[in-house]
Amino acid sequence: MKKLSVIAFASIFTLEVVVAQRIDMQHVTAGIRSYGGYMFSNRVELETHGYSSLDLYAGLRTLPSDDDIYALSYGYPEYGIGTCVCLSSMIDVPGESYFGNYYSMYGYFNRPFIRKGRFTAAYGIEMGMAYNPVRYDPVYNPLNLYVSSVLMVHAALSFHSDWRIGDNMTAGLSVRAKHYSNGRTALPNLGLNMLEAGVSLRYAPSNSEARRSMKVEESFDKRVNFHIAAAGGAHCTKSDWTRFNVREMAPGHKSTVFKAYPRFSISADMLYRYSIKAASGISLEMFYSPDVDILERNDRYVYGDMEVDSAPTYSPVSAGVALAQEFYYRNFGLFFTLGAYLSEPAMGLSDDVSWNYQKAGLRYYIPSWNNLYIGLGMKANDFRESEYIELSIGVEIVVISRH
Repeated sequence: MKKLSVIAFASIFTLEVVVAQRIDMQHVTAGIRSYGGYMFSNRVELETHGYSSLDLYAGLRTLPSDDDIYALSYGYPEYGIGTCVCLSSMIDVPGESYFGNYYSMYGYFNRPFIRKGRFTAAYGIEMGMAYNPVRYDPVYNPLNLYVSSVLMVHAALSFHSDWRIGDNMTAGLSVRAKHYSNGRTALPNLGLNMLEAGVSLRYAPSNSEARRSMKVEESFDKRVNFHIAAAGGAHCTKSDWTRFNVREMAPGHKSTVFKAYPRFSISADMLYRYSIKAASGISLEMFYSPDVDILERNDRYVYGDMEVDSAPTYSPVSAGVALAQEFYYRNFGLFFTLGAYLSEPAMGLSDDVSWNYQKAGLRYYIPSWNNLYIGLGMKANDFRESEYIELSIGVEIVVISRH
């Protein structure tokens, strides 16, 4: 059900991209990018780090002829759907272990920030899902600690520079920082970080220059937005990994599948939307972790009753406060939070969470649902450890403050 929900959300995103704007040959663009990349090792010593990657993409561009305040405020961006084949099987792993290739589909959004004659420079984001058929196995593939689930998140930040070489073609250079992770829906989950550079070829029927004369803010009403939301996700605990894999010495007895336990949260945000593109504010959240009895059971097995009895208590409830930032494009919101727990979560010796947390994700505001929105995001700790991927539903309450 969880994976079906993720796929449904991705389908809504794809549909929005297709219908958001009238499709004609002036707006359509397509291209190919070829990368060479470097994989950063994360607690695994690799013999080689290099690989190649190939992307095909198709999207829609906004043009100066479009009467669209969002397009104008973002410098006439481009957005669409991309596919990627990452040949990480080229990387040599010590012993008999090996990596497989990643196959992903993602939505992208590129925002130009330089337009000068034939030259254009843009930065972009990518968010989507990835698949890798080669997964961790404690006996046959013990060093592939990056792939332990069928589906993973594809997330990337990119920079593109393009030079028009004809009426309809551009050639360019691209740099991309890419991340694959299952968001702790399975273990092991080290997360994979990659840096890529490559060349591109792009087809675009029109190469109109963007105008910059109109002031966007003149037609925008500044406002205060209140969000009330409920969210849920699935989390694999480190204590299961310690008990059934690290402490188990016999390879044939190690576990390959770990149970994912539900985790929930409710939140209340207050954001001041000071421009058509962005809002900033604060978020209060309450978290519920019903797997604390599992944490205590595992801790007693691994560390003993005496150490557990002298450790912090176990409580399923914790609360946090966070700085919140959201960026908007039409009915989409890209949100980030930087938070700290009001008191250290009572998770015993499990080390499942830290004193701080971060969230990032995408929201889709459904116009026909009276300010309701659905969201897909990831919660992390210490800027490095994924805790869970969450699905959320919420409502936005808007208070107009000033024209």
